[in-house]
Amino acid sequence: MSIRHLGRLVLLLGLLHLAAMTAAAGQLRPQANVDTRLLVGDITRADDRPATAWAGLDVRLDAGWHTYWRSPGDAGAPPQFDWSGSRNVADVTVEWPAPSRFSEQDIDTFGYAEHVLFPLRVRLEDGAAPAHLTLKAVLFVCSVICTQQEADLEADIPAVTHRPNDQALIDEWRQSVPRASSPGLSITALRIDRQPKPQLLLEAHATPPLHAPDVFLDGDDAVSGGRPQVSTMSDGGVRIAVPVQGLDRAGPVQRLRVTLVDGDRSVEAMLPVDVDQAAHASAAKAATPAPRPSAASIWAILGVALLGGFILNFMPCVFPVLSLKLVSLVDHDPAHAPSPRRAFLATAAGIVASFVTLAIILSALKAAGAEVGWGLQFQQPAFLIAMIIVLAAFGANLLGLFEISLPWWIAGRLGNAASRRTMAGHAINGFVMTLLATPCSAPFVGTAVAFALSQAAPQILLVFTTLGLGMAAPYLSLAAAPGLAALFPRPGRWMLKLRAVAAAAMAATALWLLTVLADISGPSTAVILAAALLVPALITAALRFPLRRTIAGAGLAIATGLALTAATYIKAPDGRDRVAEIAWQPLAPAEIAAQVRAGHTVFVDIGASWCVTCKVNEKLVLDSTAVRSRLASGVVAVKADWTSPSDAIATYLRSFGRYGLPFNIVYGPGAPNGILLPELLTPQTVLDAIDTASTIPHQENDKS
Repeated sequence: MSIRHLGRLVLLLGLLHLAAMTAAAGQLRPQANVDTRLLVGDITRADDRPATAWAGLDVRLDAGWHTYWRSPGDAGAPPQFDWSGSRNVADVTVEWPAPSRFSEQDIDTFGYAEHVLFPLRVRLEDGAAPAHLTLKAVLFVCSVICTQQEADLEADIPAVTHRPNDQALIDEWRQSVPRASSPGLSITALRIDRQPKPQLLLEAHATPPLHAPDVFLDGDDAVSGGRPQVSTMSDGGVRIAVPVQGLDRAGPVQRLRVTLVDGDRSVEAMLPVDVDQAAHASAAKAATPAPRPSAASIWAILGVALLGGFILNFMPCVFPVLSLKLVSLVDHDPAHAPSPRRAFLATAAGIVASFVTLAIILSALKAAGAEVGWGLQFQQPAFLIAMIIVLAAFGANLLGLFEISLPWWIAGRLGNAASRRTMAGHAINGFVMTLLATPCSAPFVGTAVAFALSQAAPQILLVFTTLGLGMAAPYLSLAAAPGLAALFPRPGRWMLKLRAVAAAAMAATALWLLTVLADISGPSTAVILAAALLVPALITAALRFPLRRTIAGAGLAIATGLALTAATYIKAPDGRDRVAEIAWQPLAPAEIAAQVRAGHTVFVDIGASWCVTCKVNEKLVLDSTAVRSRLASGVVAVKADWTSPSDAIATYLRSFGRYGLPFNIVYGPGAPNGILLPELLTPQTVLDAIDTASTIPHQENDKS
């Protein structure tokens, strides 16, 4: 009976963990389904110029996927078109419909979601003869991951003039191609202002008024535009400021193409830029204030935070403390403990309060100019020591070692607070659960934290509170329906085994934190702390338990400590194939840029000894045969360790809008700005990103 009850609990935890990981894996391994067609339209003939045929490349993607514009933005690559197999075709000009902006943290890309048709203006060599159009297209499509899709298409252009049905669809998409003028929409002023920072200043008038304008800048690979900042002018028009990067790297004079898009309306203009004439820039204009996040974006981020907080319950960092909660659930004593509903609410309150505390601390640190991030408290020895003491107290309490006399009354107080018989114990359980969750960057948590830490204190507090509510959701649900707790088996002798398992989980977590402390402060600090905790525990066990049980426990503790020390500080022989040995290089952003310019693919991995998700990625993905072989051949592998504070690493992460670990990115000729990978890696995710980044882009044949 007792074994069956314990099995029920283990099975329940396993199913929950499997469901969470399966859901995350399903999100991280989508399959791209790209349907491409080559359509043919009318032929236009005139005496004074060559005959022109109209065609269209129709691209349809699954929901959630997008492909890129002629200027892809911060990542990705534009489509590539090869018409070399065509007959009776002088050239093909691609027309580009107005793009949309796709934003992920601080990374913006430009393109088309789910469906786009590229109108094609085909100039014929002989307008009286039939033509054959052959296209080899390479499309880069992205969802959670990015893949390269190739299509070989053909179409016949007949010699006889007629109007096929496809011309109506081609004309429809030609209406969405930005032109120099557009009914009801005009650009009235356009210039570059260099003070205080380079920005494009655009003034526009529209009838009806602009609803959600966006501005895209292209024409020079060295120059890129940021997110537009919109303000209304007194005459009813709008002034749009667009931050501009790369002018200092551009040539002396270039022409930039500016595209203004508002829903289904668009217009474009050419802007001559004289890089050497900085003195003519106006310094009188004040910088346009950064726009506050819209209500829609706030609600979307809060939804992401709620889901991310819930998934944190199933991350490996939290499992040791979850075992404590299981003990409290099945070992409930109505005569001496709070009601289940109050206990669940206390745990939820502890979780939410801890997230609020983190938000307040991070807001204060950010206001003081300090580096902030998710899980950075694990870089501080004082925090590690406090957590190790708390975990040791939890474990000792589960084994029944308390009622210890001074000077160990502090441990006794911690143990009493952690006991299942007090409301404070349940609240502290939730608090410790949150602190242990911070080195785990679950799916969606990184996005929510990155958004929050890029905003002001109120947004930080709001997002972190929502993360806490997400993590507390299971306990709030049980508080709303306490009858669900009846599904757990009744207490019995089997509870002694469960308490021992929970105590072992606490001890294992404390030992892991000791290794992190050793990495940061040196082995001597970790050894002294371990002895300070272990010796009193053994003395207490000798006073409370029979000698045989005490000797067995001491032997087990010493053996565990020796095994951990050996595993941590003694390097075992490497049995892996030396052919697949990865030559890791240190992080140097300038070197990465030089490697990419030289045509190399670069894979960057940033982790820390306190980042459990990093270790899972390393063991299950980066050390897999396929990934190791790929990283060891033709890829420059870069690794950085953020176990201890590093301003250089923090600055590098912040440039991507990331404030936590793990962090992985792939650069290459096909992705000079990098492809950010998700927190949880899979071998296919890494391999697909490397293949996409390794592809050398070709210039599309656009003579417009």
